[in-house]
Amino acid sequence: MKITTYFSLFFFTLPLSTHAFEVSKKTWIEGMTSALPAAFCNSSQYFRQCFNITAIECEETALSATRICIKENEEKIPDVLVQPEDGRNWGTKIGSCAGKTFELSLIKKRINNDQCNDPSNWQ
Repeated sequence: MKITTYFSLFFFTLPLSTHAFEVSKKTWIEGMTSALPAAFCNSSQYFRQCFNITAIECEETALSATRICIKENEEKIPDVLVQPEDGRNWGTKIGSCAGKTFELSLIKKRINNDQCNDPSNWQ
């Protein structure tokens, strides 16, 4: 089965402006650590729709997955990220990793139905 992830979740840490700006690694990581779990666990999203879990369980699992993926990539993330390009790049990597980690950790609680089994519903 293709693991569905949210590659666009990093947009929650980007400004509405189209102008480039710099953000420190620390600030970007703090933003991702709060934005990614919140986005994953929105009631209309895949992880809430396709897993038999509570909102709290979702948020705890998503936070753990996000922290694991940030830790795995922290040395590679530049000290200063030029937004929006670096945010897009690293947000995709962290989001993909966190989505896969989340799904694998709760695979036994995944709902098996047509909506959840069709990856095109969650891209």
